[in-house]
Amino acid sequence: MDWDKLLQEATHHLQEYIRIQTVNPPGNEIEGATFFKKIFDAETIPCQVFEPSPGRGSILATLKGNGKKKPILLLNHIDVVPAEKEHWKVDPFAGTIQDGYLYGRGALDDKSMGIIEMMALLILKREKVLLKRDVLFFAGADEETGGGWGVEWAIEKVPSLAEAEYALNEGGAVILNDDGTADRYGVSNGQKVLFQLEVKAKGTSGHGSMPHSDNPNVKLVEALERVTKWETPYNILPVVKEYFLKIAPKQPPADRQFFEDIEKGLSDPAFSKRLTSNPIYNSIVRDTISLTILQGGSKINVIPSESTASLDCRLIPGSSKEDFLKGVKKRLVDEIEVEVVSESRSLPPSPLDTDLFQAIQRFAAKNDPACPVVPLLLSGATDSRFLREKGVITYDFCPFRLTETELKTEHGNDERIALENLRFGMKMLVEILKDVAA
Repeated sequence: MDWDKLLQEATHHLQEYIRIQTVNPPGNEIEGATFFKKIFDAETIPCQVFEPSPGRGSILATLKGNGKKKPILLLNHIDVVPAEKEHWKVDPFAGTIQDGYLYGRGALDDKSMGIIEMMALLILKREKVLLKRDVLFFAGADEETGGGWGVEWAIEKVPSLAEAEYALNEGGAVILNDDGTADRYGVSNGQKVLFQLEVKAKGTSGHGSMPHSDNPNVKLVEALERVTKWETPYNILPVVKEYFLKIAPKQPPADRQFFEDIEKGLSDPAFSKRLTSNPIYNSIVRDTISLTILQGGSKINVIPSESTASLDCRLIPGSSKEDFLKGVKKRLVDEIEVEVVSESRSLPPSPLDTDLFQAIQRFAAKNDPACPVVPLLLSGATDSRFLREKGVITYDFCPFRLTETELKTEHGNDERIALENLRFGMKMLVEILKDVAA
């Protein structure tokens, strides 16, 4: 295959795709779905566009196999988060290329994934690869605000999605060291449980010049101090234990033994403090609480009668929501109200003893010898939760080689992807699909 030519094609498509503004809200994903449909139609790959609500479009394309095995689903989402244009060095919706990078909102999350998954279907079709399972492509709406008009809707209305044996979605990646060598292949097979709370304090309004003891803002701030300082107990899942074990060889000698047995290691106060100072590590060993929104008062000289706060809590799968909520309430005074405003189901991680996970391991062994493939527990939420709920074995893994600096541009300013990542991503995805589907 002419990978230079395929890279040019993928780059052109990604530039065009980024120029379609699908910021959610409002989404306008139907234009992204139409973009894919034109390409699939030109390649005579059957596809269908869904629009469950005006403007909220998704698309399913199917590359047929002989049916000997169940389908594999390539999942991505069309919508993107807003961009603060004034803080970007380029127009976030222009698809600008500079210094070997393609800049734009969605360059990492998640339009590049959509393009390489689309290109994988095109390549398999053009090369006339004989498939023993269908390869499905689904670009969904509404991932950035919960998936209600995208995968959550489609998994109930489009039977072929739930019939898939495997799915690949956004999430992990090949993480690079500072020298550009691969440190690890991070493949997520599960995610934490969403449990978002609203905390409300009521009091007596009055003039700001006359402070009093029934100020709801003061009561709320004092209560939130206790809640956010709560060091929730450690809860180590087997997948998390394996993650630390596999990255242990790369740790400083003094910490290596603690990583090899993370449960024992966390019993050491000094190591526990060091480990949990890393936000990523901390998020996968315990339930977490983030104070994200504070609302109270509308005028500087008026004490309000009510104030509220939003807590974004993420629980380890299997944790008791009831016990966690009791722990929160215990740290609040009785008069402060707590309400659950959003939650997801607690689902066990997908198994790792599968053809698909082994295919990723074989690719890693060939291309980055001695680089571990490590399972991840995602602290965030992706559309994968809707698939796992239906029994689809789902891995969150973007086949890109990324530094931590590049990862930080996701949802941030100057979001970008190296053009060579499009080449690598296409090669990896095609090889993995040939391994498990051809």
